[in-house]
Amino acid sequence: MSLTLVIANKAYSSWSFRPWILMRHFGIAFDEIVIPMAQEDTRTEMLRYSPAGKCPALRDGEITVWDSLAIIEYIAESTPDKPLWPKPRAARAQARSLAAEMHPASWACAAYCR
Repeated sequence: MSLTLVIANKAYSSWSFRPWILMRHFGIAFDEIVIPMAQEDTRTEMLRYSPAGKCPALRDGEITVWDSLAIIEYIAESTPDKPLWPKPRAARAQARSLAAEMHPASWACAAYCR
């Protein structure tokens, strides 16, 4: 697996920070491309890596996954040996609910990054 994570600034983009911190925490190797936000060419640059033109995006060979939760699910499925989600079903459901609760803020990136 050769992964490239395309993100915006980690300090200002929590949606970019989510998959980045998860992958770092679990020791998942990846290359990182940072696209500056609020620049004249931000959307054009993001479209080079993601069909949605949004951050973050994960490239795994020919596969592109965008959206922080979709990236986390993809990584979880790709690395079943790593405990990315809790094993007990109730705890896993709660963790996914909490992650989804934070998730609507990522739509702000679509407006800001363009």
